[in-house]
Amino acid sequence: MSAVREQLFASTFWSARRAKFPLTEGHFVLRLNDPAIEFGPASAADLLRCYGHLRLALAELAGATAAHLYIALNWQPVGDAVGEPLAETSTPTLHAFFFFPGSTTASSVLRLPAHLRVAAGCAGGLDARLRAWNGGKVADTDPAPALPPDPAQPRPGDPAPGQDRSWEPTGWEDRPFHIEPAWPTAGEPFRGGHWTAIVRSRLGSLDRMDPAALVDLAATMQALASHSRPAFQGVTVWVRDVWESPTPATFHIFARRHGQGTAQVADFVAHGGLDFPLPRDGQRKIGDPSPTVER
Repeated sequence: MSAVREQLFASTFWSARRAKFPLTEGHFVLRLNDPAIEFGPASAADLLRCYGHLRLALAELAGATAAHLYIALNWQPVGDAVGEPLAETSTPTLHAFFFFPGSTTASSVLRLPAHLRVAAGCAGGLDARLRAWNGGKVADTDPAPALPPDPAQPRPGDPAPGQDRSWEPTGWEDRPFHIEPAWPTAGEPFRGGHWTAIVRSRLGSLDRMDPAALVDLAATMQALASHSRPAFQGVTVWVRDVWESPTPATFHIFARRHGQGTAQVADFVAHGGLDFPLPRDGQRKIGDPSPTVER
């Protein structure tokens, strides 16, 4: 299959297109138009608008209900790259794997080493409709804001009453994300190289996030990697965005170092880190594709 490079739409800071080597029918990339642009509130807001545009378009045109989002900072996967897509360019790029009826899931492909993956057959008709959707223009208004906090309910991501928070740096309870090590180690809570972050606002989808919160998270990720001893060289992030889910989205942050013997990202994907949760009754609807089936 020839590489697909046609741009779907462009905004002030970011543009959307098919991945160079699409791993699933719903695999797209959002790319920074100019790699010299600093990631600040304006760039973050435009990224959220572009993701929201693509999300709403695919929901309407293909019945999409969720997406997996991946980004690498100061890092390019090498070798088998199990658990993550290969880098297309050094320009900051967000990979979005949308899930809709009949589509392949990201996890089923990314469990394979890069040399065994096959490019997905992508319907050109869908891409043409995406380019035409909303006149091909990204709305210059922000999406619906996050739901206001309910003072009677704990914020998403907040620890349960009485849970040990002695490891948490001073002031972190007031940050827009709750961050903690995925696998705490006594005395070294930030040395493991895998952390989770949950946005404390109640969101129906991640494009409704406050851009300032996203900028804060990006700065925190860099700090987590650089403050480790020895310092990590880069960071990769996976997050599953199931729209209108009552469960808040969890960002999985992995610090990366060349030559490191661990394979945390590969293990995360291999052990179901990207699988979609079953409905509350534990049963799929008849005729629905299995979200975790190996295809």
